[in-house]
Amino acid sequence: MDTAKIASIAGKVALDFFVPGYMKAAYSALSSSQDEVRAAESKGLATLEEEAKKQRIVMEFQAHQARVAQELAIAERIAASHEVVIEEYYDGSGKGHLGLKTDGEAISVGASGEGRRVTKRVIRFNGWGAHPIPADDA
Repeated sequence: MDTAKIASIAGKVALDFFVPGYMKAAYSALSSSQDEVRAAESKGLATLEEEAKKQRIVMEFQAHQARVAQELAIAERIAASHEVVIEEYYDGSGKGHLGLKTDGEAISVGASGEGRRVTKRVIRFNGWGAHPIPADDA
């Protein structure tokens, strides 16, 4: 048995033993998407562009699912904590301007924009509070 095969087997064992299930799913999804991109590369530019569009849509969907899962995990931790401190700041303001000017001989078009984004989210959990079991789960 060669060293590459041994390293591959050792990597799979370590992955199964040390890596949580959600990380295995992410690893598998990345590996699968890379295989799909390689297959699309060999079929030409149009197929590759279609695959890229599909991958973008899938990634947006997975990002949305990850945000929902994160919020659910935070809610569960809040319910089980003795003390919770949450500070959130969000600001997504912006301005834009588009202009057109003519002086008889020339036409000028201009655009400008300005944006500001402030984001801060701090959530602190202290201890484990009494977490009552709902009546329908008991």
